Formats: sequence, C-alpha cells, structure tokens
Amino acid sequence: MKRFIIPAFILLTVQSFANAQSFNVDQNIVDIDACTACTGPANNTNLNALEDAALSWSIVDTDIPQGWEFSNCFPNCYEIGVISGVLNITAGQQYYLNCHVYPNEIAGEGSITMQITDNNGTVEEVTWNAIIGSAGLIDNILDQDELTIKAIYNLQGQEIPELMKNQLQIVVFSDNSRKQVFIAE
Repeated sequence: MKRFIIPAFILLTVQSFANAQSFNVDQNIVDIDACTACTGPANNTNLNALEDAALSWSIVDTDIPQGWEFSNCFPNCYEIGVISGVLNITAGQQYYLNCHVYPNEIAGEGSITMQITDNNGTVEEVTWNAIIGSAGLIDNILDQDELTIKAIYNLQGQEIPELMKNQLQIVVFSDNSRKQVFIAE
C-alpha cells in the first residue's frame, strides 16, 4: 500500500505545480465615476506576476454609450481603438492595468471588460464600470425613485458620513445605482 501512496502523492504534487497560476489581479471590478466635462476619467488596478510568462489580453466586451471612447494602459498606454496585445511578465513584478474613458461630454453608464490569459490556462477578467453624468438634485432623485442612500463617496473614492454642501459627491442608493450629486447651500 505504501508503494502506491508515495507515487500517487508525487504525481499529484507535480500536477498541481504544472497547473500553477502565473499571475493574479488585485481587483476584477473597477469603478470609474466622473462628470461629463471631466477629461479622460480613469481608474486602475494591478496585475501581479507570480512567474515568468507571456500574457495575451483583449477587450472581450464593451457596453458603452454611442460617442464614448476608451483606451487602456497595460502597463504602456495604448491609443484609442487598440483592443488586444501581448505582455511578457517577470515573476515578482507588479504591472499597472488601467482604463481611460473619453465620454465626449455624453452622460451615461457603461462597462469595458478585458480578458487576460496565459499559456497555462489562467484566465482573469477585469471590468471597468463607468458612470459619467451631470450632477442631479438629491431630493428629486430620492422622491422620484423612492430610494434610500446606502453610501456617499467623495471624488477621491473615500466614503464620507453625510452629504457635504458645495461639493460634487457620488451617492450609492439602496438598489446599488449611483448618481453624482451636488448640494447647494
């Protein structure tokens, strides 16, 4: 029986190393919130190289309003319209992964999904969810949609305890929808 257990253990150990993941991503869902007049709103995450590998990346889904454009940095920044590429990674290094949205003064919501793969079968997707829009009046939004406020964020992405006067803020409602609001004095 011992003769069978030791080879089986060695085989399983070798097989687990053969299927090792060569990279991982810090965040798979990244939010971008900005005003329509904001220039190139963006947000980023990082890819962590666990071993040397050649990665392929491509934009596999876009659901953005007509008139919007986007570009990615991974880690070099690409022109608008580039939707795939290759990146050689080195174990122990971290790589900047970013999406810029160019709303061209068009309000709306959209998402852009990038798929990253290696030769070992590792597949990761990163989705940027963008909300670009004019500030709304909070009382009108709450009354019209019968919503309650779940969380409030400043434009640096920090949660704040209450709505602040004379500042643009992002409000997350009970149904997880988001709106930019400005509270006048």
